[in-house]
Amino acid sequence: MERVQWWLRIVGLFYLLQSVMTVFVLAPIRAVGPSGVLAQASAGEPTARFLVDTWITFGLEVGAIGAALLIASRTPAQAKALVWAVIGIELARGIVDDVYMITRGYDLTVYVIWIVIHTVIIGTGLVSLRTARWAKEGTITLTSALQPGE
Repeated sequence: MERVQWWLRIVGLFYLLQSVMTVFVLAPIRAVGPSGVLAQASAGEPTARFLVDTWITFGLEVGAIGAALLIASRTPAQAKALVWAVIGIELARGIVDDVYMITRGYDLTVYVIWIVIHTVIIGTGLVSLRTARWAKEGTITLTSALQPGE
């Protein structure tokens, strides 16, 4: 269970860092966005503002997931579904989306780096799940035994 706990902590911190870089630094827009789009957004151009607002919304979502991972790291035995959810997010919104962006002609280097990062998160998540010892369904654990009303 310790591997799951550390995975939740490390990935949670990474997601929070990603959130800060997206919301406050606007790093994704600077790295792969159209040239001059931030200046256009500042000048009030609607499409540019929409692009910036969409990235900020995405960054807030990533931050919420990161916070959930850190909170769940306090009770890793109850976080199995969350680990699977993040693996699914990394696969769909990560690797599949990055391949889509590459096929659309965006910078190969940036997206290959992200594919490697997504693959590491998925792989380490699967290893942590595989090596964890989960309580069998129907068994009483110390945590469930101490909760009143059940």
